[in-house]
Amino acid sequence: MREATGIVLAGVHRWDDSEFDELLPWPLMPVVDSPLICHVLAWLRAGGIGHAIICANSASRQVRHVLTDETELGIDVEHFEDWTPRGPAGCIRDAALQTDAERFVVTEGTILPECDLVEVLERHSRSDAAMTIAVTRDSDGSNGARERLVPAGMYVLDRSVLEHVPETGYQDVKEVLLPRLHERGVRIRTHTLATPCPRITDASSYVAMNARALERLTQTSLVPPGYRRIGRAIVHESVRVPSLDGLVGTVLIGPGTTIAAGATLVGPTTIGCDCVIESLAVVCNSVLWDGCRVGRGAAVNHSVLADAVDVEAEAILLHAVSAGGSSHHRFRSTSHLESLLFPTYAENGHECVPVEDEAQAAARLGPRSAAKTSAEVVSP
Repeated sequence: MREATGIVLAGVHRWDDSEFDELLPWPLMPVVDSPLICHVLAWLRAGGIGHAIICANSASRQVRHVLTDETELGIDVEHFEDWTPRGPAGCIRDAALQTDAERFVVTEGTILPECDLVEVLERHSRSDAAMTIAVTRDSDGSNGARERLVPAGMYVLDRSVLEHVPETGYQDVKEVLLPRLHERGVRIRTHTLATPCPRITDASSYVAMNARALERLTQTSLVPPGYRRIGRAIVHESVRVPSLDGLVGTVLIGPGTTIAAGATLVGPTTIGCDCVIESLAVVCNSVLWDGCRVGRGAAVNHSVLADAVDVEAEAILLHAVSAGGSSHHRFRSTSHLESLLFPTYAENGHECVPVEDEAQAAARLGPRSAAKTSAEVVSP
């Protein structure tokens, strides 16, 4: 029997015409500077999955371009285009029948998986269930209210489940497939997660997802190639940081970015490549893509700035979404994600470097008074 095959549901369904929805398909949104879908694939790979099918619709060409040309995945990827649409269960069936796999790990492409996939697969194998559903507990908050189980967007299913999905029509998982399996006596088990996996639903949830991914990244003992840790910040070796006092909390700064003296970055914040943060500017709990400029004295808080956004001096952005002058984010290599974000179950071989803690950084830079006038924070 072949190993389990991964299926990623990356279809795009826009519910409104918000500026955030227009930036990029959600599975391609950069999360700590790598597309979200690559975090999903890294999770599958860390769980021992070597082959995955990406199911998409209107975003198929963009997804295919990113995954084929601009990333190093460490996993064999196929693409399945759903133009009907067939719905989640329909896509699972149609994609799965293209393989000879007997078991499938299905995940939505808009979540950041955090559960231990190895454990989920082992428990599924020990059970006599045809399908395992990852769930979280939810309550309406009223006194005495009974908690209900809510699907978390991840499933393990055997090939036999496909027989219960019609070959035509729109087929949902939660509203159609699960009730049908229950009616037909097909055994289903649940795997309860301690906390819900982060999910993109709007700009606020996207900022929160980046914050969670950055927190996970800073909890490991490794940093991506070309980066080093300065206190709680992860900074590319090409970035000049005039003062450690300007980095507060967890911050990720991409290559080629310029941080002026007097600027302050407050985490959780991620900044892409070739950005410019001018003097006295403050960026707090925000996500900046590539080529952004935050003018002197400006404040950016709980906001998303897409590529090439120019924030004027003294401007204040709060809970803002701003589209820039470029429609295609430039993604960097993602081969490090598996060992960084899923270190317990990742295989060896990815090139990541040890971190430098705050004490080491201070020792190398000298006293903070000297660090304030230091020209750069780079590898010695």
